[in-house]
This record gives sequence, structure tokens and C-alpha cells, in this order.
Amino acid sequence: MTGFETILYEADEGLARITIARPEKRNAINAVTFAELGDAAELAASDREIRAVLVAGAGPSFCAGIDLTLLAELGGLAAQAQDDASGFHAFVKGAQRAYVALALMPKPSVAAVQGHALGAGFQLALACDLRVATLDASFGMLEARYGLIPDLGGVHRLARLVGPAMAKEIVWSTRTVSANEALAMGLVNRVLTPESLMPEAERLAREVSAHSPVTTALVKELVEAATERTLKTELEREAEAQTRAIRSADHEEAVAAFLERRPPKFKGR
Repeated sequence: MTGFETILYEADEGLARITIARPEKRNAINAVTFAELGDAAELAASDREIRAVLVAGAGPSFCAGIDLTLLAELGGLAAQAQDDASGFHAFVKGAQRAYVALALMPKPSVAAVQGHALGAGFQLALACDLRVATLDASFGMLEARYGLIPDLGGVHRLARLVGPAMAKEIVWSTRTVSANEALAMGLVNRVLTPESLMPEAERLAREVSAHSPVTTALVKELVEAATERTLKTELEREAEAQTRAIRSADHEEAVAAFLERRPPKFKGR
């Protein structure tokens, strides 16, 4: 898709690729990038032809976080917020759009991480359902170094993945986490060589979206809410979800395809 200045958006056979394209800045996110990431993520979320989303960064780094030029501008905006908080608050809400869309869209998203994933970049990877990383990848929340907090959903996602105590340590200390440590703590799904990163990330995205979009969306909804529900409530939600699944056209197609020994053709209905 044309019209973007700082990212690339491609759609191919049901897979949307969103790539931050500022390699000379280690893909640091400026105001334009925040807006374009939001537009691209919302476009992928609303496109019925898209089954999965792959998020990546051009060049040797995934994303080095917020652009320092933008950080300086935000300091001035925040100073004005002492009298009127609406301007700064509106910026934060706008910046959160991509992160919300990736986390809540009813389809899988995969982050392919190489080099640095720091601050807003780390939170972008966390907004995705799955993460694969190269051996040289490192993850870090650096906001505390600047007297800030992660405000793009990163704390919420990180705590669910690694637990409250480890999330606090990572955010408070601002230390970086290596790819192997991230794998051990469940922060990433796989560690790969640089050469295999993109092919494996795409293969994974297609693998996890190969079945009914209806059931894929239902499972994502159930998993996201599981830690906030009792087992009794979760079982009730699973029964409701299964009722929706068995009534879907995708279920009928899956059964028919199995009996006819052919690949299913799911419509997401």
C-alpha cells in the first residue's frame, strides 16, 4: 500500500506485513510513525481478507524506541499539560492505536525481532500475540531512565508473560534481556538465526492462521481473558465460544472438507 512515509505495508495471500522503514534511525518511532503504525494495524484488523499480521523492522534493528527528537517535543507538550492535560493525553491515546489494534484484533500477530527492541519498540513486540527473535536480539524498557513509564500497554502485556515480579524488575532496572533469557522466561516463542528470521516468522504466522478464522478469534479472546477469570467463569465462556464455533459456516466447511478429503476453504463466518 502506498501513502506511508516511515513504514511499509504489504498484503499477500492473507498475510499483512507491517515493517518500520527507518533503518538509518534504527527504526526509532516519531510522530508520523506512531500515526502510520496505527493506520496500518487498524487496516489489517478490519480487512476480512487478512488472516494474520507480521510486524518487523527494516535493517539491523527491530525498533530502538521513541525518536529522541520526538521525546524532546513531548517534554514541551507535557509542560503545557500542567495547565491543560488534554493535549498530551490526546497524543498518548493516538500513539496507543497500533498497540491496541494488534492486541485486540481477532487474528494472530507475530513480531519478528532482530537487534534492538527497546521502549516503544519492545512494547510493539509485546502487543503482538507471538514473538520470534534472532540470537542477537535484546529487549528493554528504558522509560525509567527518562523519568517516564511504559504507556503503550507494555506493563500489562509484560506482567502476563513473565509475572509481576519479573516485570517490575525489567521496568524498574531498565536492563536489557537477551534473546536466550527472553526464550527461557517465555517472552519469545523461538530464537532463530538472522537468515531464518523472516522466513520462519512468516511460516509461523501462516501456520497459526491456517484454520478457521472464527475459532482463531475465539481462542485469542479466551486466552487474553483467562488470567482474569475463575475456572468456573472460564468454562462458561468456553461453552459459549464452542456454541458460536459449532454454529459457524467454518465448522461446516471443516467437517465437509475432512469427509471429502480436500483442503478446507474457510470464510471466517
